[in-house]
Amino acid sequence: MSTEIERDVIRINNQLCDFSKDGKWFAFANQSNLIIKNCKNLDTIHSFMFPDIIEYLEWFTNSEYILCANIKKAIVQIYSVHYPEWKYKLVEGSAGLESVSCSPDSKYLLTFSDFNIQISVWSLESQSVTHIQNVKSSFNELYFSPNGNKLAVVVTVEGDDNIEIYNTDNWKLSKKLICARLNNIDGICWSPNSELLCIWSSFSDEPKLIIYSNLLERDIAVFYPTRNKLSPKEFIEHVNLKGIENVKWMPSGQLLAVTGFNEMIVLLNHVTWKPLAKLYLEPVIKENYLNKVYEERIIQSKLSAKNTNCYDKHVLEEKSERPVNIKIGKKNDIDRLSIAKFDILEFSYCGQYLAVKHQLYPTTLWIWNIIEDYFDYIILKNPITGAKWNPTRAHLLIFCECAYMFEWTPETANCIPVSRNIAILDARFHSQGNLLLLCGYNKAIIYQIDISKS
Repeated sequence: MSTEIERDVIRINNQLCDFSKDGKWFAFANQSNLIIKNCKNLDTIHSFMFPDIIEYLEWFTNSEYILCANIKKAIVQIYSVHYPEWKYKLVEGSAGLESVSCSPDSKYLLTFSDFNIQISVWSLESQSVTHIQNVKSSFNELYFSPNGNKLAVVVTVEGDDNIEIYNTDNWKLSKKLICARLNNIDGICWSPNSELLCIWSSFSDEPKLIIYSNLLERDIAVFYPTRNKLSPKEFIEHVNLKGIENVKWMPSGQLLAVTGFNEMIVLLNHVTWKPLAKLYLEPVIKENYLNKVYEERIIQSKLSAKNTNCYDKHVLEEKSERPVNIKIGKKNDIDRLSIAKFDILEFSYCGQYLAVKHQLYPTTLWIWNIIEDYFDYIILKNPITGAKWNPTRAHLLIFCECAYMFEWTPETANCIPVSRNIAILDARFHSQGNLLLLCGYNKAIIYQIDISKS
């Protein structure tokens, strides 16, 4: 893929930059300044001054408003693109501020109080406020249905976990789900069509996943990791999931990826809710004519003799030798008591590919072709910090806190140099897939993708 780069480096606060939902603008925070630019010509259209250092930034869905916050001092302000003189300001009182977000209809602001015990819903039109009490403290995210009509909240009352579902047009309680079949609730997620809600318990004596139908108003399936076998012919040690770590839907809603605490992923069918396929992350890549292994190699330059590697060339080479040993990471002393988890689990826009990374293997990315059931492996020198799918096609970018990024397509994989002035951690894709914001700790670069040559 041929690419072009905008050489100007943008100073930002802790990766705070993003495109508006309609793709017309991009915004970034630099200290207490909020700057909004035009995506076509990169001209600055607005520069707003926030009362303190900006610690959080989020575009509203309507691309008219943008939210900024300082979490430590509980200050929130909303700015308007077309009416720059308008401003909404909120300073949380004794309840404090844990996190903040906007509603899908762009009419409300939602704040989590300290320790996540309460959600406050602030109306931008009437200035009224509604409170949702008894929120389970371990849940600090908002679980809106994809169509934006519902909000699911995990609440704890007298030691029992239940689900409350609210209508987002009036914030009235629509349903209360008594989850007696679960000892506790460790996670929830909506299906892409907003009809189903997954509710699971991770660590209980018998972990389980419940599929609740919002239309039928009842549970339609239960998945028990310890009871479901993939095939009687399989006798490997890890045939069953150990617990339920996370759940991710395929964009079409036809498959459900369930991860366990034993480096395993199981794909569930959306009709029978039975396992169709599984992936166990083994440290050895064995012989398979369909699988491809791309490994990073460094070609030293003559200019790099003076104790510097700035001029070394990095390439991805396909390896034909088997077996290939995958490097196992060393846990820091701080993380000695924590559990290694999947930190990348993302479907491509078409749903055919699933990108997977586990903390146990920090330098390796698995790319699973679900339809044809084979894998591509990306093995790098440095730990992988992020991976982003193009929103328009099967095209993946991988980052590892260095001055280059790695590109994968079903046909090939490449290393792309970017700039020596920035160590890339992650990226934000434009909705059309032709523009990128490449993010470092405190820097960003606009990156133009030439689609005609990809």
